[in-house]
Order: sequence, then C-alpha cells, then structure tokens
Amino acid sequence: MKATDAAPLQSEAWSVKSVARACLSGLARVDLFTPQWGYVLRSTLAAALALGLAYLWQLETPYSAASTVLLVANANHGAVLAKGGWRIIGTLVGGAVALVLMGLFVQAPALFILGFAVWLGLCTGAAMMLRHFRASGAAVAGYTIGLATYGALEHPDAALEHVLGRIATVVLGVLCLSLVTALLSSRSTPSRLLAAFGLQVATVGREIAARLASKEVKGPAAPAARIGELFALDDLMVLARAESAEMGLRAGAVREGQAALFAAWLGGFQWRPDEPHALLERARGLAAEALDAACIEMATPDGLGPARLRLEAARRCIRMLVDEAEPVDDKDLAALVQLDRLTEMLEDYELAVLALAQARSGCSHRPFRYHRDVEAAIDNGLRSCLAILCAGALWIATGWSDGALMLLILAPYCSLLAMTGNPAAGAVAFLKGTLAAVPASFLCAFLILPRVDGFPLLIASLAPFWIAGLHATTRPTLAFVALAYLVAFNTLVAAANPMALDVAAYCNQVLGWLAGVAVTLICFRLILPRDPGREAQRIAGAIRDDALVLARNLKPRDRLAFEHLQHHRLSRIALILKGDPARLGALIDESLAGVHLGRALLRIRRALEGPSFPAELQGSVLAALRPLQGAGHGASGSAGAIRDAAVRLLHGRSSTSGACDQSDRDIHRVTAALEDIATLLQRHTGLLAARDNRTC
Repeated sequence: MKATDAAPLQSEAWSVKSVARACLSGLARVDLFTPQWGYVLRSTLAAALALGLAYLWQLETPYSAASTVLLVANANHGAVLAKGGWRIIGTLVGGAVALVLMGLFVQAPALFILGFAVWLGLCTGAAMMLRHFRASGAAVAGYTIGLATYGALEHPDAALEHVLGRIATVVLGVLCLSLVTALLSSRSTPSRLLAAFGLQVATVGREIAARLASKEVKGPAAPAARIGELFALDDLMVLARAESAEMGLRAGAVREGQAALFAAWLGGFQWRPDEPHALLERARGLAAEALDAACIEMATPDGLGPARLRLEAARRCIRMLVDEAEPVDDKDLAALVQLDRLTEMLEDYELAVLALAQARSGCSHRPFRYHRDVEAAIDNGLRSCLAILCAGALWIATGWSDGALMLLILAPYCSLLAMTGNPAAGAVAFLKGTLAAVPASFLCAFLILPRVDGFPLLIASLAPFWIAGLHATTRPTLAFVALAYLVAFNTLVAAANPMALDVAAYCNQVLGWLAGVAVTLICFRLILPRDPGREAQRIAGAIRDDALVLARNLKPRDRLAFEHLQHHRLSRIALILKGDPARLGALIDESLAGVHLGRALLRIRRALEGPSFPAELQGSVLAALRPLQGAGHGASGSAGAIRDAAVRLLHGRSSTSGACDQSDRDIHRVTAALEDIATLLQRHTGLLAARDNRTC
C-alpha cells in the first residue's frame, strides 16, 4: 500500500479515536451520585415500576402510568407527595364530572364540548385563585375530562371503562413514584427551611445594621430581588409541610417570622433622615450595635435568647430617647417620625427572632391572607373556555378522526401555562419539546422496539429517552421543553401490550399533537393576551387601595397580616416584571410607598384605639385623614391639608397641657404619623391616582 493511501486511513483512525476519547471524557464527568442524577435515576426507576405493574394488571393504557410518574417527578420529596396527592384528587373530581357529561351528552358532541369548555374554564379560574399544588389539582380536575374520555365518544358504551382506566393509571403512577422517592431519598426540606430562615434573619439584620451605620443612606441595589428571596421562604415551607407533619404545626411561626422579617427589612429600607439630629444619631447607633451583636449571638448555639434580650434592651433605650424629645415642636416632627420607625423596625426584627425560635420548638396560629387576582382568573378561565370551543368547532366541522387528540393536548396546556409568568413563551417551549419528541419517538417505536423482546429490554430501550428528558428538567431554561418532550415521547411511543405499529396512525397522532400545541400558542397570543405591565399595575393598585382603605375603615387591622399580604403582592410584581428591570424598579418604589402609607395609618389607628388618647381629638384626626378618603384632592393639596392638620393638632395639645403625659405622647405619635403621610404624598404623587374601592 502506498504512503499516500495510508494517510487518509490514519487520519480517519485518529478522528475515531478523538471522538471516542471525547465520549469517554464526557462519561467520566457524569457523577451519578449528585442530587440531580439521584432524582433522574429515581424517577426512571419509578416509571419502569409503574409501567411494569400496569402491564401486570392489564390496564388499557399502561404507558399513562409511566407518563404520570414523569409529570409528577420532582427532586424534592415534599413536592412529590403534595403534587401527587393533589393530582389524584383532581383526577377523581375530573373523572366524576366526565362521567356526568358523558351520561348527559354522549349523543351530542357539540354539547359535550360546550360542557367540557365551561368546566375547564371554571377550573382554570380556580387554579389562578389557589396557590402551590392546590392550583395544580384544580387544573388537573379541568383537563382530566379530555384524558378520561379520549376515544369514548366513538365508543360511548366504554365510557366508564375509560374513566376508571385513567384514574387507575394516575393513582398507580403517583403511588409508584411516592414509594420509590420515600425509599431512596431523604426528607431534608424541614432542616433546609430552618437553615434558610435563620440565614435570612441574620442577613437582614446585617443589612439594616450596615444601613444605619452608614452616613450616606442609599437604597439597596435590587429591592425586588430581596423581596423575592424573603418570600421564597413561603414556598419552601409548603414543601416542608408536605414532608413533615410536625413542620405543619410550626408553619404559622414560619409565616409570622417571614412577615415580621419583611416588616423589619422594610423599616430599614425606609430609613432616610432628612436632617441630622442628635437623638437620631444616638438612636441609630444603639440600633446598629444591637443588630450586629444579635447577629453574632444567633450564629452560636442557643443564641436566640441572648439576641432577643439585646434587641429588647436597645428598643427600651430608644424609647427613653423618644421621651427625652418630649415635648416636641414643628422642627422635631421629622425626628420623631424616624424614631417611631426605628422602634417599630426593632420590634419587628425581635418578633422575627422569636418566630425563628418558635419554628424550632413551638407553633403559632396567626392567620395570613394572600393575593387573589380575580381579573386574571376570569381572563384565563375565559381563554381556556374559548380555546376548547374553537378547537371543538374545528374538529366537528372537519370531521377529523384524530381531532379529539388536539383537544386532549389543548386543555392541559392552556390550563397549566396560564399559571406561569409568560404563557406564550411556555407554549413556544412546549412546541420545541414536542418537535424534539417526534423523531425520538419514531426512532424508538419503529426502529428499536420491534427488535426487542421482553420487559427488561423494553425498559432498556425506553430508559435512555426518559433519562435525557428528566436530566433536562434539572436545568431551568429547559424545564418546559423537557416536560413537553417527555409527555409527547411517551404518548407517541404508546408502549402498550401488545403494541400496534402503524405508521399512518402515528403520523395522525403527531399531526394532532402539533396542532394542539400550535393552537395553544395562538390562543395565548390572540385570545385575551396577557399584558404583564397591566397585571403588575393592577397588583400595585391593590396595594395602594388597601392602604387607603385604612383611612376609611375604623376596624382594627393586624399590622403583620397587612404587611404579609403586601409582601405577597410585591413578590408577584417582581416575578411578573422580571424581564423589565426599569419598569419593575419604578413600580416597586411606588408600591413600597403604598406599604409605608399603610404602616403610618396603622400607627395612627393603634394610637386612637389606646385608652389614653383624648376622645375629643379623635374627630380632628379623622378629619385630617379625609383627603385620603375620596376624590377631589390632588397629592400636593392632600399633603398640605394633612400637614396643616398635624400642626393644628400639635399646637392644640400644647395649649391644653403643660406637662407631658401618656396622652400627649399618643398625640405626638399621631402627629408624627400625619407628617409621615404628608411627606409620602409629596414624594409619590401616584398614591392618590385613580382612587376607588376595588378589592383584588
């Protein structure tokens, strides 16, 4: 052989060696003992177990049991239990409604589609009103009708069998995944929650101390990020409750601590003394020193008690400084406002430390509310209803034999994507995942499976495709793509017993699946398209309106419950406008001003409810708040009127009393809060824009 002939062979050999070396190097970097790979392998094992038991019990669609595993699979043990439990509940409710609709309209497909659309719209709206896994349960109850009755319209005599088969596969998949997860994973979320809670308490304490110690007070670089981090404790707490019944008893303490910690952070964020004052310098030094010392104490075992004592001592010292400021005049009002805020901030932080101790050893039962966006629920419910009606009309008009599959895909995708931050982008990701599943399913169904025999080889053929999709779900940017890929792949392969390999039927299914995803994308872009800016503005308006209601409603209000609700709303705004930092910053600033307005009004209400506040002056205070109660006053006019009322109240007190007693101190608190409100209205003119009585 000539040298010139040997050269190409040698280069080809080297290229094969380089590819093999690269593959081996990549495999060597795969660490099967990481949490991500543990989750992937557990989920694959559970899917194989569910498929095997479905074959053993001769279920009609055994692959649906494996699909349930792949849908419910999660790296967190608590998420598996909660998500699986609510999926079973939703399937049972949806199956019962499916039987009712089939019994009433089995001979009238148009009426059946109408009933399906209305039910899906109601369930989608309910999912938007609920939180966490309860929302997914409501969504499952809506779209289960399409899954449970797929094929039943053509064979109405088998409707009950279809519904029971769907319920059986879902229950089997959830139980298999729960069993494997319980045996092969640890319940570490409760300890993670307590560690994260302690870390947030220490972090916020150090941030406030640094802010107080700084001569040049500046706001945090990313308040929206801090708001989201603080509220993330609530999501972690839900997972911990699912894993541990004991942690469920302590959930109240965690939520109370989360609310108090947000209130303390907000008080530190609000620290902006306009003019230097001797008492303020002494007070902020005491507070910063106490916070630093408390954070050091909390880093030691059994340090929560000493940390609380330090905070309590600092708070008492600052109260003594407030007493030194009595009596006050017009120039001292600004300093009194800051002293009241500082005292309130220390109280909140002390309560957060107490809640951390209770979360470790006790419980609390303070009720909290969460934001419910009724308008968004109505919009998304209507969209889901109209999507099913339009797709059903297209199916009936064309007489497409596999048109039911389009409805089967459209229903869950419309319902589930409605609960995401960007439904249209999610629909695009689902389309990408479906397109990836088509060649993979064809390869598996028509080129691999016909050449294997027996259940072990079947699992060996399916497992690589499952593993690829499950591993992709561990990457946030690919989670939606991977989810759509797993569901489409498993359904298109349709590993039944016996398998029916029909290329024409497969192509029809692919076409129906792609049509369902495409219609989903079209619906989210054309039917009541979501406007993130408008939605965030609506939530910000709810914060402002809740604060203004305090100026009209004389009923007592729990301050922490009020601030926890606003914290949830602020976190929603931060999530919705995550991709628009400029707009997010401006809206967060206005919303925080609304929360501060509510805090000032609550301070006034607390003083008015006290036994020492003069009854003859309560009418004057309520009259001072009248500019906040209705239209007719601009922001600047309202601020001036409130400030004038504060000065009259202060001078009226001075003229009726020479000594400074508790009633005088209460009047000072109210006067300082009125001055605080006037300053807020001057700085944030949007607080009084478009006032109304709406609730959200």
